[in-house]
Amino acid sequence: MTPWQLFVDKWKNCTLCPLHTQRSNIVLARGQIPAEVMVVGEAPGVSEDALGIPFCGPAGQLLDQIIERAIPVSVSVVYCNLVCCFPREAKDRGENEPELSEIIACRPRLQEFIAIAKPRLIVCVGVLASDHINHDARGKVTGAAVTQIDHPAWILRMPLVQRQMATQRAIVVIKTAIRNVLQ
Repeated sequence: MTPWQLFVDKWKNCTLCPLHTQRSNIVLARGQIPAEVMVVGEAPGVSEDALGIPFCGPAGQLLDQIIERAIPVSVSVVYCNLVCCFPREAKDRGENEPELSEIIACRPRLQEFIAIAKPRLIVCVGVLASDHINHDARGKVTGAAVTQIDHPAWILRMPLVQRQMATQRAIVVIKTAIRNVLQ
């Protein structure tokens, strides 16, 4: 079996935190493995939980547009989240983030996935992802450079002109990181 298949077998029935009781599907990753660029979000949303695929809802569609405009097609990309289960109860309370204990419980899975994917650049989607990607003072995670963009779900809530500017800013941040890290 490949490292990816072993990873899926190991984590597909995870019960390390209470989120496992709230999910319909575990949401591990989508994209190429290994990947030069890893995109790390916060947690699956309703669409992701239904399909078991990260970033497939409205925010994911905007993220795909940003990635398509920022990263050359020759560069491999993989998507994942800090936690791989939908935080349904938090969403029902109007909270958009998983709890710290859930992020910590899922950290071994994320660290193992980073080791399998071997990214040279990690793009953190939102402040929470950036806060929880362990990196040293040089901004590196296991050899990968780290950058951060605004979360597309937040961008989608902006008025149109601000949304366009925030989207363009995300594209520029990623393009700059690609230029600095991969070229």
